[in-house]
Amino acid sequence: MKQKIVQKPLFWQVVILIAMSGVFLLPQILGQGMILGSDVVFHFNRFYETSQQIKEGNFQYFLSIYGFQQSARIVNALYGPFFAYFQGLLVLLSPSWFSYQLLANGLLYLLAGFSMFGLLKKLRVNGWLSVGMSVLFMATYSVQYWIERQGFSAWGAAVLPLCLIPLIALGEHKRLRPFAVGVSVAVLFQIHVFSSILLVFLYVPFFLRAFFVGTSGEEKRQLVLRLAGAIGIFLLLTANIWLGMLDLYTSNTLIAPFVNRNMQNNTITGTSSYWWTTPYLLPILCALFFCGAIRVWPRLSGGFKLMTAAAAVFFVLSSNAVPWQWLGSLDNGVINLLQFPFRFFVPATILILVGLCLLVPYYRGKPLANPRWFVLVLVLSVGQILIQNTVKMQDWHSDEAAVSLRNHTYLSAESEAQLKEAYFSNDKSLALALYQRSTPDYLPLYQETKKNKYNLYGEEIIEKNDTVAKTVENGKLTLRWQGDQETWKALPIINYRYTELTLNQQPLTEKDVSLSAIGAVSVQQQAGENVLVVDYDAPWFFDGALWLTIVSWLALLIGFISWKTRQLYRRRKVVQALLKESE
Repeated sequence: MKQKIVQKPLFWQVVILIAMSGVFLLPQILGQGMILGSDVVFHFNRFYETSQQIKEGNFQYFLSIYGFQQSARIVNALYGPFFAYFQGLLVLLSPSWFSYQLLANGLLYLLAGFSMFGLLKKLRVNGWLSVGMSVLFMATYSVQYWIERQGFSAWGAAVLPLCLIPLIALGEHKRLRPFAVGVSVAVLFQIHVFSSILLVFLYVPFFLRAFFVGTSGEEKRQLVLRLAGAIGIFLLLTANIWLGMLDLYTSNTLIAPFVNRNMQNNTITGTSSYWWTTPYLLPILCALFFCGAIRVWPRLSGGFKLMTAAAAVFFVLSSNAVPWQWLGSLDNGVINLLQFPFRFFVPATILILVGLCLLVPYYRGKPLANPRWFVLVLVLSVGQILIQNTVKMQDWHSDEAAVSLRNHTYLSAESEAQLKEAYFSNDKSLALALYQRSTPDYLPLYQETKKNKYNLYGEEIIEKNDTVAKTVENGKLTLRWQGDQETWKALPIINYRYTELTLNQQPLTEKDVSLSAIGAVSVQQQAGENVLVVDYDAPWFFDGALWLTIVSWLALLIGFISWKTRQLYRRRKVVQALLKESE
């Protein structure tokens, strides 16, 4: 066995990463329970929406016609639409929400592990050290954030190491690769917008160093041209998102996602300290990295020094060393976009883990560089995650409550057992109906109001959703109800500027519709049966932008396959030539 491992190390390294992804899932597989975090309702609704669109063939890019109470609100178009369809496909392939959670968690572990492994291999780190550090990355809260709380930035974190590979050429050879950079930022932008912003922040110092340090005028010109090319590629691959955002934000006043007025709490030194104590030994590793880098600072390359400085900056930004309480009180749009300072700890974590691997050659022969210490750290860290998830499974079976009720949540199950069973049911809409949460993100705001917008959505949409029958016909949301008399009827749907409403086969104009502060619709019903059809008429340029994005990704995929095929063909020709010479 040992000889096989020595002969095929890469094969066994891949096997270990796949196996460890399965090991992390064992507590949930054996425990047969769900892990329901604070964002589970929001994201399960997003992915149920796209899964049903795929299943029924009713594609509606903008409006929610299956999820979010079938309220015709816009969510996915502003939140990683293509990746939402990928997640929807996973939901469709899964018999139940429990099966989906296992499948999604397993894929996240694989993605995170191989992403880190790919980056470390490109940096010429020892293969076995790369595997170990990749497994350790899976155990950090950057990845566990999705497992424990369904925090979507974990998917961005999983891909982030792979997106850092273009920095190697930029740091070592001052060469910017337009396709690699453009595609890397575009991939993250399609998954999680804020993660792509963090990636750009990481690129900037390396680009500035390449541009200003020891670069001729011609080299600077080439860097600028290549940067322009990367931006162009990014714009082509993300036109559906940024054009969609541009249109929605210019034609509507949208309610921003949760604005955090207590940002100082959500730092790694505040109440979110679990970010750097998952695993518990991570603070020690952080200290070892920074102290180790400082000790050999004169011997480090310029790129390594810049990476260490970037890690330090992100580390500080994620802590209360920054006056987040004061910054949060400024009511600044850019600061509000951040929401939680602990997000900065994601790139810090990745850079620190990578940096530790790169420091090993500087301390070869030293006691701390002994592989046994790292194996011990790895075993303890993986063990911690397994124990934590085992405890969660015990809680699921011992507690009557399947979920912890928070503000603005609606639980309509007759018993806790009914809700638990719903997550194992083939009817995935059941769990979404039994456990709902009021979230006003991206709703249109038609008038200023002092009323709580979470409460407004609950009162006007969730609580009134059973007053009409909702179906999807020919890709359009249809509402039916019986009217006792001709009067105004409040309906549980949301209206945006380009929403089209047709009541009893008559198109409605602005004069025919009354809108609440958050865009909930009221119409004049007739006595007897009423039928309202809801559709969305996107601007003329959007369909073109959507197809441009799809074609660009397909062209990129075909080009990549063609390039790889030519590469393999050339290698085979070289091998054949060498074999002939040896004969």
